[in-house]
Amino acid sequence: MVTVSSTERVAASPEAVFAFLDTPPNHERISPSISSVHDVERLPEGGHRAGYTYRLFGIPLRGTVEAVTHDPPRRLRFTLRGGVDGEMDWRLQPREGETRVTCEATFTVSGGPVATLLNPVVRAYNQRELDATLDRLRDLLESG
Repeated sequence: MVTVSSTERVAASPEAVFAFLDTPPNHERISPSISSVHDVERLPEGGHRAGYTYRLFGIPLRGTVEAVTHDPPRRLRFTLRGGVDGEMDWRLQPREGETRVTCEATFTVSGGPVATLLNPVVRAYNQRELDATLDRLRDLLESG
């Protein structure tokens, strides 16, 4: 299992950040590794389920993402199943006219002992991807 985390301050309200993150196609706009989001379905408890294509080291992996915690405007937690199994936990905290956005992502790397050897590489790759995702989120929301 690989866990990465990143935090960014965004000059937008928690409500605006939450609304952006609660719109599945927006993840394609901010995540360098998501090449498509499709088959979006609203869940009765709030949040969404959607299909996605994710590129890991250039290899396309398909799966589904589903909101399992939908607590506007404070928290969104998603499970990922398919090409990549794991969880993304988004937490939003108001801070002096901004929002402190923290995302912790946990991924299971399958493949037994070989996967264990690859964990440091996968961790570094996913940390860069998560940092870039939060940078893009900030840039998009602050540019209007």
